[in-house]
Amino acid sequence: MTADDAGTVPEAGSGPTPAVPAPRHRRPRLARWRAWRRSRPFWGGLLLILAGLELFAIPLSGVLIHGAVKLVIYIGIGGVFGVLIGALLILAGLMTWFNATHKTFYSIAGIVLGIVSFPASNLGGLFVGMLLAIIGGAIAFAWTPLQETQAGEEPAAPESASPGPESGAALA
Repeated sequence: MTADDAGTVPEAGSGPTPAVPAPRHRRPRLARWRAWRRSRPFWGGLLLILAGLELFAIPLSGVLIHGAVKLVIYIGIGGVFGVLIGALLILAGLMTWFNATHKTFYSIAGIVLGIVSFPASNLGGLFVGMLLAIIGGAIAFAWTPLQETQAGEEPAAPESASPGPESGAALA
């Protein structure tokens, strides 16, 4: 046995260790996607984004086809409101995804923007954008996160409001 530069003697069997693959602690992408999607009002936000895209696309369809900005001015105030309300609905949908703690504000804002789009922007994007915004805002507003249960603990059963036969109350 020889001593190294520090004067210590290496222990027996302390050579290089064989490579052992590290355990994979990452979940598959699909499981991570599901966990992310279920931790926020995903479907409500998606419907708000689709409503915004629909309201945004109708006034700008002529601009995208012809490539002329003056067409936006030609379509008038309905087109300007369509672009503005569409952009705000897209923003409200994205914010419900990425800021789920304030989902109440963004969902109500989406519902109000959907209702305002009816008189302001081509009958709410031919009713489609308005309905998507109202339904998406309602779904986002109604969403609640699942409560975590302790390991081995069963979820509590909902209590009934009316007394049943097991409560001792009998019908006369």
